[in-house]
Amino acid sequence: MSTIGQRPSGRLLAPADIDRLVHGVDGWLGPLEGRLLYRLAAASDPSGAIVEIGSWQGRSTIWLAAGSEAGRRARVVAVDPHVGTHLREPGRSTEHALRANLDRAGLAHRVDVRVATSEQVAETWSGAVSLLWIDGDHAYESARRDLELWEPHLLPDAVVALHDTFVFPGPERVVRELLVRSRRYTGFQHAETTTAARRCGRLGPRAALARRIGLARRSLYGVRLRAYDANTLGYAVVRDALGGRRRNADRR
Repeated sequence: MSTIGQRPSGRLLAPADIDRLVHGVDGWLGPLEGRLLYRLAAASDPSGAIVEIGSWQGRSTIWLAAGSEAGRRARVVAVDPHVGTHLREPGRSTEHALRANLDRAGLAHRVDVRVATSEQVAETWSGAVSLLWIDGDHAYESARRDLELWEPHLLPDAVVALHDTFVFPGPERVVRELLVRSRRYTGFQHAETTTAARRCGRLGPRAALARRIGLARRSLYGVRLRAYDANTLGYAVVRDALGGRRRNADRR
């Protein structure tokens, strides 16, 4: 079981604090993605809940709960069956690790842990959702199902975010088909492999142009990210070398 450090007492958690807290928490969320979730959670309308699909051991849950606490204090609901998938040993549950990590972060009181599948929770859900974070099964059918189950509960200006876009075909296809092509979402943001977008109505000419520019930037970022992962034409080697030179220059 992965564990985290103790929360600083007497103040709200800043992103630098959370970096230290989640350092020992098992998971695949990067620091830039965490900061994006923190900002989105802080801005989330408290008349709706922040719903997380796929908590694992709490890495993203901590970012969401800390952001909510520092911002408008929307309720965080963490949904995960905590059993199954090839990532867990047979019979092993991650629920205890999640709860222990939330306790150590001092955020357990901000999170409603639901040990169930996305479909099971959605079946009886009656409230609104202001931020939907999808990081469950990455198969296309499953990721699409998660969005379709929860979309009817989204507030008119709610935000939807998905993890492992760009590099995993399932989540990326969901973004392209249900967020981009539907034209029901705008304000696209990305960090590492996470994509987020805000629900919208019919856009005027200026807003529609801004949407197209944002999507063009996202497409270019995706090309660079995939080229880095595949080291196309040595791109990753060059980027790493340039990054190292910049870091050394900063130290001087």
